[in-house]
Amino acid sequence: MSHKNSKRVVMKDVAQRAGVHQTTVSLALRGHPSIPECTRERIRNIADQMGYRPDPSLRALHVYRRQIKGSTSEQTLAYITNLRNDQNLRDSHVHAQLAKSARERAEELGYKLETFWYGRDYQTSQSLDRVLKARGIRGVILGAFVVLRTDLDLDWNAYCGVKIDLLPIELCLDAILSNQMFAVRMAMRHLRESGLRRMGLAVAQHDELHNRNLFTAGYMIGQRHLDPDDRIPPLVFDTHEPGRIYEQIHDWAQRYRPDAIMSNWNSLDRIAWQYGRERGQPCRFVPLDANERTRRYGGIDQNHVEVARRAVDLVESQMSTFRHGIPKSPGMTLVDPIWIPFRPISLDDPPPIAQSEFIPGHGHHVMA
Repeated sequence: MSHKNSKRVVMKDVAQRAGVHQTTVSLALRGHPSIPECTRERIRNIADQMGYRPDPSLRALHVYRRQIKGSTSEQTLAYITNLRNDQNLRDSHVHAQLAKSARERAEELGYKLETFWYGRDYQTSQSLDRVLKARGIRGVILGAFVVLRTDLDLDWNAYCGVKIDLLPIELCLDAILSNQMFAVRMAMRHLRESGLRRMGLAVAQHDELHNRNLFTAGYMIGQRHLDPDDRIPPLVFDTHEPGRIYEQIHDWAQRYRPDAIMSNWNSLDRIAWQYGRERGQPCRFVPLDANERTRRYGGIDQNHVEVARRAVDLVESQMSTFRHGIPKSPGMTLVDPIWIPFRPISLDDPPPIAQSEFIPGHGHHVMA
């Protein structure tokens, strides 16, 4: 039987069938905590049975109205982090850029983005959950988590949730992250084009665990374009012994003689320079996540601005289409990096260094 000429089911129809006001239907389908869970579930079932689907044009109008009304109608999105304090966030170029860009994108869409410090201001999941519900917050972005696993256990059926990066690893939410596999391959291609063949990768074990080995995966793929004699095993160094990081990388470089060292740890430019001085020939440092200081070498900008903006867009889309809870099949969106052209290097030009960058994880993530 054809339904081409069937009248579109609208929210008013669902309200009549359910015997409630249209506003109640709207709130129920958006998972608003002011509507009891049993009522929300009953209205969702009726909407599904009637074939109700949100009107995309009305959604676009809703977003437009939200943008032009200003702060008087702002809803809040929660940006949850388990960093220790504001200083930790500012010290990491990654987390600082993500938080700033997410806030800007939320404001463009008519939302307010507020940071919630889990582990500092909220010691338990229950305390954070109570505050989020009491304030009617439905959109949650996990934007700066720095340990592989956590005890964050919210009532996820009440929220639309997105992760930036893959932490916490045990929470199977949709995730937005930089395409680190492609970042390594891009860097290797530019190194080949510049005439270098012996290129090494040095990354932290912590980063590999949390990003599903994207760095080393990209490296192994990129090595297919190299002569077998020029293929250097990747170094995955242990961050649990900070005093030995320099020693591990130095010994690896002495053994395999790379002409370039790629890493997401920005502090390794100093090691590359010192190794080049020892051998009497420059060793290029290629940042895989360049910060303001290491951009001077060229390399990879992981495009954290776009990662954060996509995360806000995704959680807003989930809220508009009533997708709450843990998805059955979580997705992972990879945002391609931006290439920064190489610049000349010299053995007579020692890199400036900030001592804080030797703290494990400051190349990409601050360790808790």
